[in-house]
Amino acid sequence: MTTVYKRFIGVDVASRKLDLFDSVAKVHQTIDNTPEAINAWIKLLRRKRAKTIVVMEATGGYESNLVDALHEADTDCCVCNPAQVRSFAKGIGLIEKNDPIDARMIARFGEVVTPKLREKPSPEERKLKALVHRRDQILSQQSAERNRLAQARDEEVREVIQEALDFYKRQIVGIEKKIAALIDASQPLSERAALLASCPGVGTATVAMFLAELPELGSLNRGQIAKLVGVAPIVRDSGQKEGKRSTFAGRSLVRKVLYMAALVATRHNSIMKAFYQRLLAKGKPPKVAIVAVMRKLLVTLNVMVREGTPWRESTLAPAG
Repeated sequence: MTTVYKRFIGVDVASRKLDLFDSVAKVHQTIDNTPEAINAWIKLLRRKRAKTIVVMEATGGYESNLVDALHEADTDCCVCNPAQVRSFAKGIGLIEKNDPIDARMIARFGEVVTPKLREKPSPEERKLKALVHRRDQILSQQSAERNRLAQARDEEVREVIQEALDFYKRQIVGIEKKIAALIDASQPLSERAALLASCPGVGTATVAMFLAELPELGSLNRGQIAKLVGVAPIVRDSGQKEGKRSTFAGRSLVRKVLYMAALVATRHNSIMKAFYQRLLAKGKPPKVAIVAVMRKLLVTLNVMVREGTPWRESTLAPAG
């Protein structure tokens, strides 16, 4: 049954503050983006009897304090794509832009669109996400240090950089052990991990990222999951003009590991390899063909999780 909300709270999120707009009281207020200030505001919010949903944009993690506090308070919330919200604002003629205006516009967006709720993660899922994000951060630092090492000429500087690389390597090993132990200790996570890992081309890093950043896997249809990750070809036709299809937006961390999994699958997964070779034979550019493999692999994994069925070479994967 679809929930009917009476109050929409729009939140413009910044690193240090939150601008809030209440669609019922028509009141704007600003609070600090800290757990203490957020919890105090939620206590006041819960005194209101109207069924409430809090709507905000994804801001690269600055919304995490608010989302976590709302989940703990069992208050519905959703995190929206900023590009979609901005397009909505332009569509209703709202050209002006500042924090209070954005908060009011986000509340209106939630009222009209009613985006998908952000589901409350389990403690294990929350911990896994934190570990996976930290691993990705370290890999970025490691890559930067390797580039610096390649350019460094002073021997002492090279030794310092190498020490940093050795430290990052040890941290990655430690985090990967924690991730593996966490997945093994959780039956829901371990069962889903086993399904994903059964597909040739999908390694441990891909499995961990999918579990942490794509909990919707298995609950959406093929078009929805492809758009969510950002591998669905977007139509750009108008009149007699047929525009070039392209992919954009979506969850970049998932798309990054999916790209690597697709590359491996074109070599070691018989179905994905044959699919890739057919596209190349038809004259498709390699980049286009790889994106198609990414989409086919994602759709296949989505079906596997939904049906609880591991990969089987004898079973034809869903069409891409």
